[in-house]
Amino acid sequence: MFTDTLLSQGLIGEKYGSIRVPGEVESAEFEMILDAAVEAGLDTRILEEWYCRDENSMESSSVAKSKNDKAWRAVSEEIKRIFRTSVLQLQEKGTMKTVQAKKFLCSALEDELDFALGKQTPAFLKKCVCYIRKISNFDRFAKLPEMARYMDIVVSADRVMRNQEAYERLLKVRDEFIPMVVATSNLRVYSSVTHCDMKLGYSQEVESHYVEGLCKQFYEDMVDIIQATVQQNFDTETDPLYDETIQHLSLCKTFSSFYVYKSEALDIVQEYLYPSKGGRITPLVLYGGPCTGKTLLLAEVAKQVKNM
Repeated sequence: MFTDTLLSQGLIGEKYGSIRVPGEVESAEFEMILDAAVEAGLDTRILEEWYCRDENSMESSSVAKSKNDKAWRAVSEEIKRIFRTSVLQLQEKGTMKTVQAKKFLCSALEDELDFALGKQTPAFLKKCVCYIRKISNFDRFAKLPEMARYMDIVVSADRVMRNQEAYERLLKVRDEFIPMVVATSNLRVYSSVTHCDMKLGYSQEVESHYVEGLCKQFYEDMVDIIQATVQQNFDTETDPLYDETIQHLSLCKTFSSFYVYKSEALDIVQEYLYPSKGGRITPLVLYGGPCTGKTLLLAEVAKQVKNM
């Protein structure tokens, strides 16, 4: 998964994940999916119950109701099944294009990777890092219940095995999409292989060893990226105007720490910052001759606003 911050980090393991339930669906697409579900013999009442039309949206759409309850978790798998069956049928008929269908058939992992890396500039990708982890001899331990945490499994005829469809989608992301991004950018990618214990499978000892190594690598990468970013900003932003602004900010902070500032002007500024119910559209202008305390006044105002 990726975190959408100044420094983005991604983790890709052996699990692709189930398809995500869209929070919003365009009305035209929603109607198509309902019709396809009826044609497939599925009960659509659950979709109609959990999705309602958004009357405030500029474009007509249906949005999912609140998911923060047990009731949603009880029906989410059935909703996923209806979406998947209907969308695959529409895609097979050519009624829905592949690009449209993708958002209903991909997992959160693929969706977030595509959002974080798919349409970014090389400058942004220099601040990102992706960790890929492969686990060898994994399939032979699929029948163990705890393996469901790390891989996509399916039960067929009382036999537990790896979900091949999900695995193929994972390989496309891991072995095709990520290398494509790397080829056009400076994205940092680390790939490691964890070996299962031949008797115990994926044990806690194996897990702890991997997590410890990942944390060390993650810390080193973050320090390196932050230092490189700071140096880049320092190199590009040290023009005279930037230096003067920094000097003013530093001076303001220094002055405001020296005094307990009291003046009629400060009361006026405070009143301006805390307007009455009537509202205001006019600006506040501070003026005065050299060395009359304008900088000190604004420094004190900035300090008080920051502490609000």
